[in-house]
Amino acid sequence: MKSKITTEVHTHTIASSHAYSTIHEMITECARKGIELLAITDHGPALNNDGAHYWHFYNLKSIPRRVNGVYVIRGAE
Repeated sequence: MKSKITTEVHTHTIASSHAYSTIHEMITECARKGIELLAITDHGPALNNDGAHYWHFYNLKSIPRRVNGVYVIRGAE
């Protein structure tokens, strides 16, 4: 039996300086691939020169919990 990946629990957006995708792009790609759960885990503000600003984490609450069939978990690394 072939396994299917249905969750992605460690991701970084452009808010972390080394990543390249927006939250919207990540959700869209997860929906396309059939991934049902996505955790956004950008680096926290304490990480020098790589952490997302605290406003980024505050504004994550504007993202619905479910978008295009993908559950979105908000977190930090």
